Amino acid sequence: MTIHKTTSSLVNTTPETQSLSLFDADALSDAVRSSSFEHVQIERGEFRADLKHIDVDRLTIDSGRYTRKLIARGEFPPGKVILGCVLDSREEGCINGYRFRLNDVVIYPEGSELHYILPAATSWCAIQLSETLLVEAGCAEMRPDRVKVLPGNRQLAQLMSCLVNNYTPHSEAGTARSGQSTQLNEETLLDQIRYVFNDYYDDCDKVRSPNLHNRMAMVRLFEHKVRERIDKKVRIPELCNELAVSERVLEYRLKEATGMTPKQYLNVLRLNSVRKELLKRNTDNRTINQIARHFGIIHLGRFAAAYHRQFGERPSDTLRRE
Repeated sequence: MTIHKTTSSLVNTTPETQSLSLFDADALSDAVRSSSFEHVQIERGEFRADLKHIDVDRLTIDSGRYTRKLIARGEFPPGKVILGCVLDSREEGCINGYRFRLNDVVIYPEGSELHYILPAATSWCAIQLSETLLVEAGCAEMRPDRVKVLPGNRQLAQLMSCLVNNYTPHSEAGTARSGQSTQLNEETLLDQIRYVFNDYYDDCDKVRSPNLHNRMAMVRLFEHKVRERIDKKVRIPELCNELAVSERVLEYRLKEATGMTPKQYLNVLRLNSVRKELLKRNTDNRTINQIARHFGIIHLGRFAAAYHRQFGERPSDTLRRE
């Protein structure tokens, strides 16, 4: 994993970038500042991520792009409304039961939960808005009571993409060559945010419905039941009894969401748990096999090969990483 950070004598202007050359759930947990998310890599292969954090006056902006499909769940910070935007996406994803596509805008209430399935190569951006900024933007009375997905705001998406990819702090603007930097201030962004709220928020025809809610709810319940007993043998029929669904329905819902059967997704959750433990470096003198057994992996002869297919490296390579 490589981390690149830039600093400046000016506060709240210089972008901070972070590049990950491996999947590390802990390193991704605060991809949106002051938040806490648990990520699971569900697509096989080597993982890369590019994250960026920018402060424009009083606005906090985060962005990211991941090379593999992920599932994540967590909470946004209290006291902030989050305005999210899909900057680039090859296929449809899912956020809190809502479909999302290229140029879609998502509004999250203060402290709201996030549960998303993010396709590979999707670029996203999130703006944190305090109550003070909402008042100044004339949007204080429009704060959402639930997550809302607003289809296709290309203007905001282009503005945010330009900002994320080419932003130059005010202090460096004089040294940047023409056409290679973007200088945006708080007022410019607030104008566009005001447009989003005013033009979309009260128009029910434009707000997308959460028609994938049942799919995501089943994934969330399945994950919860698995994590409760991840160190034990998990029997799918027993889980179905607890979830009050048939095996057929469970398999249908999980395949819709993840492309995997319940057994396959169970194994992916186990492998992700092992990886997270190995990346902590503090294994208390336990061997890799002991850690694998702790997370319910029984067939140790197949474990190393399955781990390599999932993450693009062997468990021993993960443990040796600095």
